[in-house]
Amino acid sequence: MNNLLIIESTDIELIKARLNDAGVERGHFTNGTYSYAADLIVPTTLSGFTYLDEKVAGEEDVFIIAVNSDLSMQGILDDKNASVEERAALEGQTVRAEKVAKPLAEKFPNRQVVVMFYDESTPTALYDSLAQDNPAGMVSLHKWGYGTDPKAPKIEGAHNFSMVFGFPLPNDTKPVCHDITAHEDQSSFVKVVRLTEETSNAGIGYFPPPKNDM
Repeated sequence: MNNLLIIESTDIELIKARLNDAGVERGHFTNGTYSYAADLIVPTTLSGFTYLDEKVAGEEDVFIIAVNSDLSMQGILDDKNASVEERAALEGQTVRAEKVAKPLAEKFPNRQVVVMFYDESTPTALYDSLAQDNPAGMVSLHKWGYGTDPKAPKIEGAHNFSMVFGFPLPNDTKPVCHDITAHEDQSSFVKVVRLTEETSNAGIGYFPPPKNDM
């Protein structure tokens, strides 16, 4: 699809060059492992970006998904003492990314959707570098399950963004890296929005989205 750009390299300078070539000036970000099944992660991804599309994003703004690379995932699995079976079941980075990026690009055909990868356990170094070159372009960051209360795992790299949103997961489910992410009270700057209780401009709930959006 013409509005989906997947930057396979984790070299930050190359990522910046590709963003520049694509004319990306302002972005709304999220990040994650995307290692869960599509029926669990697609609804949250679509509803989060739908909220931003309606409430925050400018007409030319880009939706950006940063994904833990295969190298990053090996470190996470080590930290979680993952079993042989869990390691064998892990999908490759592009497969994990496409599970959420393709439905997002289909839902918003008039927006550029960009995927980028990072080798570190968190995207903080990537966000720091992008913000150094283009601070005005770091418009918003949102995460599901992180930064949602003073005792929740913190949203990594949040200091780089003008706006930060924390969306509580349905039934307060714990995210993949819940047990290996530092906890920090970010309530002074994270806006917590329960999309399970909010209604979109179309008069329907943000989460879950209609089945034809899946």
